Order: sequence, then C-alpha cells, then structure tokens
Amino acid sequence: MARKKEIDPDRILDAADALILETGGRNFTLDAVAERAGISKGGLVYSFATKDALVAAALEREMTRFQTAVDQRVGTPKPAKDRQLLAHVEEALAEDDSLARQAAFLMVTLVHAPDMIGPARDFYRRLFELFEPDTSHGRDARQAILAVEGLFLLRGLGLYDVQLEEWKAVLKHAGQTIRNGLRA
Repeated sequence: MARKKEIDPDRILDAADALILETGGRNFTLDAVAERAGISKGGLVYSFATKDALVAAALEREMTRFQTAVDQRVGTPKPAKDRQLLAHVEEALAEDDSLARQAAFLMVTLVHAPDMIGPARDFYRRLFELFEPDTSHGRDARQAILAVEGLFLLRGLGLYDVQLEEWKAVLKHAGQTIRNGLRA
C-alpha cells in the first residue's frame, strides 16, 4: 500500500512568492501556483482552499519575515518606540525592491477579502501603537511612517509609478525625521 504523499504548505508559498516576483502578479492563479509547486491544483486547494486563503498566508508569512528582520535590527528585548519605528524604516530601505513590490501586491490583492486581512490589520495596529501623538516628535514620526506606508500602498495599487530612487529618498527622509527626534 502506497503512503499518501504530503503537501508542504511552505513549498506552495515559495511557489506563490516566486510567481509574484517573476510576473508582478500578472500570472497569479491557483493553476499557475500549483504548476510552479509541482503539485495538482487539488493538492494546492487541499492546503489553501481559495486564492484569498493562499494570498493571506503568503502575506502573513511576508509580514512575519519583515517583522523578524525589524526585531533583529533593534536587538534589545524592549527597545524605545522610536528605535522600533526607525528599524522599520531602515529594514524597508535595506530590502530588495522586488520584496517590497511583492508585499504590496499581496496587501492589495486582499483588499476585497476583509475577512482575510486580519493579520495585516494587526501588523499596522502594532506599528501605530508606537507613535506618541502628544509630542511634536511623535507626530513627526507618525507623519514619516504614514508617508512610507502610503507610498508603499500607492505603488502596490499601481496608482503611482514610484521609481526606486524616489522610494529610497522617501525612506531616507523618514529615517532622518525619526533620528532627529532620537537626538532631541
């Protein structure tokens, strides 16, 4: 009797990531992901029942990867809020442009699936809890992060074709704004 072959969800997510990176999401279908992962569409659907579920899992994995990188940048167990915000900007600046575009594609793809976007809402809720809106610097830091995240989403929605140089300039300015508050 043959043993039932197990399907590795990470392999499916890796295939989805690769497909998004290569095509910008233009060929992002369950059939294409299954083919890329070397499994049947039925096998894919067994692990991720819908395209929304697959996108949500890929987005959650990407946000976890990004947050882990941010946490490694700050190093200390409970760093100051400003240091966490600065690490967020610095990590975005250090990332490969294709990763930012991939994350934006995933975020935008889930806009029509509000029941799947909970992890993204949690990510932003935690980010916004770092602001101290009662101080001038806290408001400046909030404005800097909003500029970064706003441009990230405009880019992901395809509403503004942000060139890499402009993207990096916004990130650098946001980082400098936060650093200025750390020195004050």
